[in-house]
Amino acid sequence: MLLLRTLFILSLALFSTLLPARDQLKRDSLKAQIEGDIADSTRSRLLFDLAEELGASDTLLAFSSLERGKEIVESLNDVQGLGRYYKVLGKIETRCGYYDQAILHYDRALAYFSEADDQLSYFETIKEKGNVHLFTAEFPQAMNHYELALDYYRKNNNVIGISRCLNNMGIIHKNRGEYVEALSVYQESVVYLDSVRDAYDISQAYINMGNLFVLMGSYERGLEYYDKALEISERNNYQHNISLSLSNSGVIQNKIGNYDEALNLYQRSLRVSRSLNDPVQTSNCLINIGTNYAEMGEPEKGLDYVQQGMEMKIELGDERTISNCYIHLADIYSKLEEHEKAIELLNRAIPIKEELDEPDGLIRCYLGLGSIAYHQERYREAVRMANMGLEIAREISAIEYIAEGYLIKKEIAVKQGDFRSAYQFETQHSLYMDSLMDEAIAKASMEIEFRTRSKVLQQENENLKIQSNLDQLLVRKKTSVFYSILGIAAALLLGLILVLYYMRRHRNTSLKLEEKNLVITKQNLKLDQVNKTKDRMMSIIAHDLRGTIGNQLTAVEVLYRIEGDDKVEIDRKRLLGNLKNSASYSLELLENLLHWSRLEEGASNYHPEEVKLNTLVSNCLSLYSESAKNKELVFEKDIKEVITCNSDKIMMETIYRNLISNAIKFSNPGGTITIGLSKLDGKTRFWVTDQGIGMSEEESRKVIQNGGITRRGTANEKGAGMGLALVQEFTKIHNGELIITSETNKGSTFEVIIPCLN
Repeated sequence: MLLLRTLFILSLALFSTLLPARDQLKRDSLKAQIEGDIADSTRSRLLFDLAEELGASDTLLAFSSLERGKEIVESLNDVQGLGRYYKVLGKIETRCGYYDQAILHYDRALAYFSEADDQLSYFETIKEKGNVHLFTAEFPQAMNHYELALDYYRKNNNVIGISRCLNNMGIIHKNRGEYVEALSVYQESVVYLDSVRDAYDISQAYINMGNLFVLMGSYERGLEYYDKALEISERNNYQHNISLSLSNSGVIQNKIGNYDEALNLYQRSLRVSRSLNDPVQTSNCLINIGTNYAEMGEPEKGLDYVQQGMEMKIELGDERTISNCYIHLADIYSKLEEHEKAIELLNRAIPIKEELDEPDGLIRCYLGLGSIAYHQERYREAVRMANMGLEIAREISAIEYIAEGYLIKKEIAVKQGDFRSAYQFETQHSLYMDSLMDEAIAKASMEIEFRTRSKVLQQENENLKIQSNLDQLLVRKKTSVFYSILGIAAALLLGLILVLYYMRRHRNTSLKLEEKNLVITKQNLKLDQVNKTKDRMMSIIAHDLRGTIGNQLTAVEVLYRIEGDDKVEIDRKRLLGNLKNSASYSLELLENLLHWSRLEEGASNYHPEEVKLNTLVSNCLSLYSESAKNKELVFEKDIKEVITCNSDKIMMETIYRNLISNAIKFSNPGGTITIGLSKLDGKTRFWVTDQGIGMSEEESRKVIQNGGITRRGTANEKGAGMGLALVQEFTKIHNGELIITSETNKGSTFEVIIPCLN
């Protein structure tokens, strides 16, 4: 019984390390992706993946990655991402043994997943919460959580989820001593995993089944399943499971006395766990090697290894295994006959075991102290310690410990010459040893029952495969009949199609004639549009452009005639300013004319690029600074930041130039023109506000509907009536919006809003 309970504690500790471990290469790949040029939502997901991969092996980097991911999801207001943060945080805390904090954070994750309606993550968190209850031996709560998750996985045919729930439920059955039920659910888990060929989880299931056979005393079957897990893990390079399989096989070899083989397996497991930088498994291997050396008759070596393992456990803060190390060291010191050190270590272990409520560990401590007192001939103390151990052993029905306690008391009675009591204690010892034999027989019966159930399950699986094959044959037969009927129907349909074809052929001939007439009509309409465009262009060229060029020639002629004649007094600066204004108007008219003609012909090209809009505004203001100065107008800029945008540079400049030109044209002398540029919610807003003559509501409506109206400015400036039409068309090309706010004799505000992709 002592052997079985020791293995029980070891198997529970081993289960806590059964979470997946990945190669260092995958971690490096995640780190590289995180620092790449990716979206924030993707970066947060990768940070959580990295934290989950690191787990308890590098808690500092794991928590750092988690906090960095949390900042991102909070900035994005990502409810699902916050749920993932608390879920991963709970998993890491579980691995570190912070179970209360893990439960708290899993509850917060459940709340966020419920809000995000993410059912898969919700039930995965339910399963993880069940793991915490499993580690704290709260088996009813753990089973409830696994059953909830299992029900969801079955409804959604999530094979991996089903198998993992079954696997953990098997551990609960094992811890309750329900070995047949445990083996049955393990076998069912393997059947599910085999259907999807999930090698990693299959190897874990085999390790759990091996642990169960060890507890049942069936070492041969335990080694068989560990070997299966090792074969699968080595074939797929599952390093963590390789280490576990080797270590657990070493435990069996140690128990059956093959210490050299056990030492070889422990050392191989140690090399693998060190390559993974796994402190939990590494410390377990060191402790196992130490106890193995002690049993090989080399207690000094054993002492060194157990102390190395205990130092790592102290760094991990694992009180349970630290107290176990005290007991291992006490056993070794007893072999070295350094009884005082052994007593000190056992006394240090006792309060920890009491706090952790581990009766098994307390019994080992008291019986160990009793054995040391016996060898020191302190018989009264030995009897007291043996009685304390027996009392706890009776409470938990630990038969092997009870037998050991009576054996110690028998040997004390013999030393004291109390042969009557020694006979009674020997009788009790023999009675409990017989009970152990009966228990072994019962476990053998359980194994036979399991094998029978396993065969039944396999037969049911074969029957399902046969039924599946029959269903496939039936489907094929139905498909064949279906295609035969479909062929006949297709032949009949083909005949009907031929009849309809010849009927429609005649009809299509007349339709083609109508289509040709329609094409000719459309071409005539297009020609009319082209002619109207040509006539309008010629009108503008003949009237507006001819007038401005004539004014320029007149100014040049005057300047030429008075050049060198000092007697003639004339305001040259004013004349040159007029010439410049006339030339600027001509250039503006030509550019608008070019853009307008392309729009009319449907040939406008849209070429977006990254444009600094502040620069465009400044260029336009420089272009019209002299015109504004001539009318004594003041430009006010309302621009607070540098704004860039993916847009067509020429179109945007045309929009800004025409709106500023219109504001100058229709402003009264001495007024103010406000030019603004801002960005909000991925859109840019450009506006021009003047204090000019404004427009009526009817005129504003005409501008929006028809693209513009023709009238002279406040200084009798000419206009071709196409500037606002271009503004409106170019704004539409950018999927934007033109907004006009105007009031007669009070001024106007023209606002252009376009979406902007940086």
